[in-house]
Amino acid sequence: MMINNTKLKEYIKELIEFTSIPNNVYDPYQITNNANFLKSFMEGKGVKTELLETPTNRPLVFGELNTPGAEQTILIYSHFDGVPVEEDEWYSPPYRPVLRKSLDGDSVNLDEIPSHELQDYRIIGRSIADSKNQIIASLAAIDILCQESIFPKVNIKFLFDSEEEVESPSLKELLSLHKDKMKADLVISASGETHQSGLPTIELGFRGILQFNINVYTGAVDLHSGHFGNFLPNAAFQLSSLISSMKDKTGRVSISGFYDYVIPMTEIEKKIISKIPKVEKDISGKFGIQKPEMYGLSLQELINLPTLNVRGISGGYVGENGRNIIPSLSTAEFDVRLVKGMDPDKTLDLIKAHIFDQGWTLMEENPTLEDLQDFGKIAVVEQKARFPATKTSYDSKEAQYVINAVRKVFGNEIVIMPTEGGSLPLYIFENFNIPVIGLPTSNFDCNQHTHNENLRVDFFKRAVETFLSLYTS
Repeated sequence: MMINNTKLKEYIKELIEFTSIPNNVYDPYQITNNANFLKSFMEGKGVKTELLETPTNRPLVFGELNTPGAEQTILIYSHFDGVPVEEDEWYSPPYRPVLRKSLDGDSVNLDEIPSHELQDYRIIGRSIADSKNQIIASLAAIDILCQESIFPKVNIKFLFDSEEEVESPSLKELLSLHKDKMKADLVISASGETHQSGLPTIELGFRGILQFNINVYTGAVDLHSGHFGNFLPNAAFQLSSLISSMKDKTGRVSISGFYDYVIPMTEIEKKIISKIPKVEKDISGKFGIQKPEMYGLSLQELINLPTLNVRGISGGYVGENGRNIIPSLSTAEFDVRLVKGMDPDKTLDLIKAHIFDQGWTLMEENPTLEDLQDFGKIAVVEQKARFPATKTSYDSKEAQYVINAVRKVFGNEIVIMPTEGGSLPLYIFENFNIPVIGLPTSNFDCNQHTHNENLRVDFFKRAVETFLSLYTS
C-alpha cells in the first residue's frame, strides 16, 4: 500500500506541529506538554489513549487499537523526549522546523513545494529523526487504514517513552505495574537510523551498555610542576598508563575474561551479515580514518563484538585555564557496549580486577590524606548506567513476520542486522518474554543528538508504508 504526496504533505504538517513542541528530557514541563499533545493526537486517530504517570513527573503515553478477531498483538515502542540543544550551532531554531534541500540551504514553505520535488527535501528540527517521525508515521498508517475502511490484521498497542534519553528509569516499574495492559506477542522498537547504505533496515538485536568513571588519585592537591616535578606522581600520566593496559595493539580488549561470556554469532547470522552492503571505504573517507582500530573485520562484524570506549578524559587544566601544575586527580569516563551473553555487573567486576592487578588500590569513595599516605595509587570506580543486550532469533516466527512485511513493500533490497550498534534498554521487554525487533526509519545522516538534526522526506514516506505493511501482514 503506497501513500500519495497529498496525504504525505498532511502527515508532514502533523510531524512539524509535533516537532515544534520543545522536549528537553530534563524539563518535565516540556515533556508533559508533549505527552498531552500525543494523547489528544492519538485519540483523534481513533486510538484509546492514556498517560502513565511516573515518579519523575514525565508521563509515558500508552494507546491501543483492537481489531475484532485478531489473534496477535504488536506493541510499537518509541520515544518523544529529546536531548538538550545548543541553539547557536543550528542554522535555524531547533523547535521551529523548516524544509530545505540541504542543511544550509534556503527554507521553503511546504505548500510551495511541487509534488515531484517533495521527496528531495529534508525537515530540520530537534527530535525529528529521534524519534518523533516514527511516532507520527506509525499513527499515520492507522489513519490511512481507517480512511480506506481496512482493518489491521493485528491488535496494535503503542508505548511512547518520555525518558529514553536518560535510560528510561521508569519503564521497568511501569511494565510491572501494567503487565496485563502491556501484553503483546512482539515489540517493535521504532527508533534510530537505517543502515549507512540507506536501505530499509531490520534490527534483530540491541547492544546493552555499561557506563562508569575511573578517578585516580596520586596526592591530596595539585602541586607546582617546577618545585615538585619528578616528586609528585602525575595522575594524568598514571591514568593514561592504566587506560593503555586495557587494550592490545590490535584494538582487542586485554582485560582478562572480557570476551568469555560473549555468545558467538550463529552461521545464519554470519550469512545475513555477509549480504549487508559494504560501507567501510565510504565511512573511512568521510571521517578521515586511515585504518580501523580492529583491522580485518567488517563494520558489521565489529558491531557484533563488545567495545570498550573512553568517552572523555580530564586532569589538570588546558587552554585559557592552563597552568604549570602536576595533576593529583585525573578522571576518565568509559562506556562498554555489551553484546548478548555479557552481564553488566560481572563485566565491571572484571574491569575492577584488572585495575587492581595493575597495582591500584580500589576504594568506594574519595580517599583521605591518610589513605593516600598508606596506599599511594588509589582508584575510585563509579558505576553509572547499565543494562544487558537483547536479541531475537532470525528463525523465530516474529522475525519472519517483520521480514516478510518489509519485503512486501521493498522486495529483497533490505538490510537485516543481527545486532545494531546502539544501546536501548529493551531487555525489559525480553524479561517479560516479549521478543523485540527494531525498525529504524530515519536517514543515516540525520545528525541525531547534534545540531541540525534532520529527516529526509522520502524516508518518512517509507516509514509510513512500512507500518502500513506491518499492520496488514
